[in-house]
Amino acid sequence: MIKSIVPVVPVSKIEPTVELLAKVGFTQNWVHDPNNGGLRYASVRDQSGHELHLSESRGDGVGPVVVYFWTDSIDTLADLAGTTAQDQTWQTREFWLKDKDGNTFRFGQRIHD
Repeated sequence: MIKSIVPVVPVSKIEPTVELLAKVGFTQNWVHDPNNGGLRYASVRDQSGHELHLSESRGDGVGPVVVYFWTDSIDTLADLAGTTAQDQTWQTREFWLKDKDGNTFRFGQRIHD
């Protein structure tokens, strides 16, 4: 059975995206560098164990891509990221972070009436 889903995000360099996601609590788990400076593959994880993989290899796909995160603390995360969340017409409160490769990391919380 499936235990988790791990999106693979294509990046030109791992470090800028790791730095961006660190703002909302992600830390780097590991980096696989099979060619010592070639195309690397990395894992980042938040405190709850949610994981993303970052790949410099175009064999793992091309971007930009969008990864959406549901949260129950949107304003706290937005503050950590140095931005503000906005109420959307589709009944969520959201903010977005975009890395240097154009990948978008969207964070949302449902608005309850």
